[in-house]
Amino acid sequence: MSAEQWAAGDMAQPLLCVEDLSLSYEARRLFGSRHDITIALRGVSLELRTGMTLALVGPSGSGKSSLARCLVLLERPSAGRILYQGEDILALPPVAQKTVRREVHLIFQDAASALNPRFTVRELVAEPLLIHRHSFHGLNFRKRVDELLDQVELRATWRDRRPLEISGGQRQRVAIARALALRPKILILDEALSSLDLSAQAQLANLLLELQARHSLAYLYITHDLPMARALADEVAVLDAGRLIQTSLPAEVLTSSLQTIS
Repeated sequence: MSAEQWAAGDMAQPLLCVEDLSLSYEARRLFGSRHDITIALRGVSLELRTGMTLALVGPSGSGKSSLARCLVLLERPSAGRILYQGEDILALPPVAQKTVRREVHLIFQDAASALNPRFTVRELVAEPLLIHRHSFHGLNFRKRVDELLDQVELRATWRDRRPLEISGGQRQRVAIARALALRPKILILDEALSSLDLSAQAQLANLLLELQARHSLAYLYITHDLPMARALADEVAVLDAGRLIQTSLPAEVLTSSLQTIS
C-alpha cells in the first residue's frame, strides 16, 4: 500500500506497525573460528498511531535502543517487518527509504554528541533544511528557522551561540527543532529527557505535549523513568531481554512492573 493509499484509507489504522521483529549480532573472536551470537530483539510486535505516545520501558540491555535504531534504518533486523503508512520500509528502495528517514526521526539522550560544536544554533536548525533543499523549494530558510526556534521556545539571545555555550535542556530544544524542520510524523525519543534536571524535564515534557497537539505527532518515548512514562504515554510497552512482555495502559503496566524495571 502506498502512502497516498494509506492516507486515503482508514486513518484509525497504525501509522507504524512492527511485526515479529528480531535482531541478532554476530561477533567473531580474535583467535579461533568461534562466533558469538547476541540476540537483541526476539519477535517484537507493537503499533503506534498518529497523535499518540507509546512509552517503551525496560531495564538496561533489554533492546529498547536496538529497536529504535531498526525503526530509523540504522540497523537491519534479522527477521520481521516494519510497516510505515502501510508499507514495509525494509523492502523499499533507497530513495523511498530517505523519505522515511525524514518522517521518522530519532532524538538521542545526549544532544551534544549529535550537534556539530562549530555550528551556531541557527546553523544547526538550518542544516537539515539545506541538506533537503529540493524538498523545500522556495522556502524562506531564515524565516523557517526562526519559526522552529520559536516553537521550541528558544529565545533569540541564544540563537547565535554554539552547543557547548548553552544548557543541556536548550540543546535538547535545538535537537527537537532540527527534527521538526523536516516535518516528521514520528519522533523517537531515546532517553531524551533522562540527563536533565527535574525542572528542565518538566519544561520539555510540556513542550513535547504542546508540539504533539499542534502537529499531530506520534511519539515512541524510550525511558527508564516510570513516572514520566505515566505522565506522557497513552500506552506503555515493557521490553525485557529483547522480548515484549506486556503492553497496556500506563497505570496497569506500571503497577505490575515496578518490581522488574530498573
